[in-house]
Amino acid sequence: MYDIVYTDPPWEQAKGNARKCRPKQGKALDYKTMSISEIEEYHNGFLNTHTAQKHCVFMWTIDKYLYDAEAMMKRIGYSLHARIVWDKKNGVAPAFTIRFAHEYLLWFYVKGLMLKPEKEVRGKYTTVISESSTKHSVKPEAAYCMIENMFPSARKVELFARNGRQGWTSVGDEVCSRGVEGEG
Repeated sequence: MYDIVYTDPPWEQAKGNARKCRPKQGKALDYKTMSISEIEEYHNGFLNTHTAQKHCVFMWTIDKYLYDAEAMMKRIGYSLHARIVWDKKNGVAPAFTIRFAHEYLLWFYVKGLMLKPEKEVRGKYTTVISESSTKHSVKPEAAYCMIENMFPSARKVELFARNGRQGWTSVGDEVCSRGVEGEG
C-alpha cells in the first residue's frame, strides 16, 4: 500500500506543427495517450486498491486539463490541497503567440485522511518550483526532492513513470520497455 502517489497522466495531446528545426517531426507524441475517462478509470481503480488509509496524490497537468483533472479527482473522492506551479523557464508558443512556460503539480487528499509532511519541513516549500525543463514530459528534479524531503519514510509510487528512481516503485510503459522493474 502506497502513502504517496505521484502521477503524470498521458493526457490527450499532440505536438505542434512542423518547424524548420524539425521538419520531419510528426504530430503524435512518443507515447500512448488516454482520454479523460480512461485516466479517471485507471486512477480510481489504482487509488482504491493500492493506497494506505492516509495518503496523498500528486498529479501533473497542463492548463488545458487543469479543471478536468480537479473535477476528475473530486468525482473519485479527493479534495485539492494545493496547486504547485512549475516555472519551466521556457516552453512552447502555440500559434506563435505567448509561451506556455509552466505546468501544474496538483496535491490531492481524502478529507480527514491527509498524510502530513514531516514537522521539520512544514512551511519550507512554496507553491512555485523554478527549474528549467529538459526533455518533453520529463518533470523537475525539485518536485521529487520536495516530496522525498516532506515524506522521507513514505512508500512512494510513480505512475506513468519514464525512469526508475531509488526508493520509489515505478510503473509505466516506458520504464518496462527499458527493463526497470518495481523499486527504482
